[in-house]
Amino acid sequence: MLLLEWRLKIICLSLLGAGLASAVTADNKTTPELAQPVNQALCAAAAKPESYRGTFLKNFKTLQKGRQDWLFRDMDLKRAYGPRAPGYKSLQRLQRLLQSRGTTLVMVPIPGRALVHPEYLGDIHYDVQRGRRAYSDYLQKLRAIDIVVPQIDSLFQQTQTKPLFFARDHHWNHHGARTIARLTGYAIKARQIPGIERQRFTSSNVGADHNDGSLQRAALELCDQRYPKEPFKLYQTVAVSDDFSNDLSNDLFGELPEPQIVLVGTSNSKGQLGFNFDGFLAHYARAAVNNKAKSGAGFGGALKDYLSSDRFRQSPPKVLVWEIPGYYSLNEPSFFDDLVLGLEVQPST
Repeated sequence: MLLLEWRLKIICLSLLGAGLASAVTADNKTTPELAQPVNQALCAAAAKPESYRGTFLKNFKTLQKGRQDWLFRDMDLKRAYGPRAPGYKSLQRLQRLLQSRGTTLVMVPIPGRALVHPEYLGDIHYDVQRGRRAYSDYLQKLRAIDIVVPQIDSLFQQTQTKPLFFARDHHWNHHGARTIARLTGYAIKARQIPGIERQRFTSSNVGADHNDGSLQRAALELCDQRYPKEPFKLYQTVAVSDDFSNDLSNDLFGELPEPQIVLVGTSNSKGQLGFNFDGFLAHYARAAVNNKAKSGAGFGGALKDYLSSDRFRQSPPKVLVWEIPGYYSLNEPSFFDDLVLGLEVQPST
């Protein structure tokens, strides 16, 4: 029943995509009035860690302002990436246990915003080259323990014509989601993993919206400074077929394949703004993706829930994609101990 619902959803989206696009475009003819650019420094309280009280603000210490109203927090300006040696050992144990079940682990560590867009730092002091070297070393160490990692650091070698992140939000934007999904899809295809049914997908713009970003909300609460909401596009990905009538018949009455790529991750992969990372990933990997990411569950909540589920026990996927913000150090032995223990007591297929 789950598989039938999934394929029926794709069919409905294929049929209604054009209508949805026109409807959303019509809805967005009336956009909310946007605030004017601030063009002033942050308040003095922004530089004081003790100012960041409460559950919300503590995640944004300490705010600094760059060029063109870009805001950064400490986690955007990290000098070190990846875990210490025990963390890599834990990741290797996880990789081997997944591989014993026929599942290839793919990790997608999202780079810091300043690493990709140093042009917006302005007067903020940050050793970009040191940060980039640390991030690239992190990716290489993951590959050394046979974890598949996209060539995300290749982004450092090119000038980005469009931002991959919002100026005042800690998430990537839809262009960033698409760019990193493309690199991830290429990495999966290059591995030539058997047992994945290939399928064509297409992605299209279906409207637009505006984002009241997390960092600008922090600035409002801390400094009573308002910033303009940031516009972004909405995207939709649907399956396509050279023979739609036969495809429709097979979808309704034929045997339905289960997606062999599962995505776990954070609000970058499943959040209120709907970045369509799972859709873009299906587009570039040319295979269906089952999105099991969770918003607000930290770096590993979705991974832990999925690996302990009956769905994983009964039918492990060929590929497990773990999207994770790169600022997480992964130095939490208890988290990995729980994961590994759960996998060790499960019978391998």
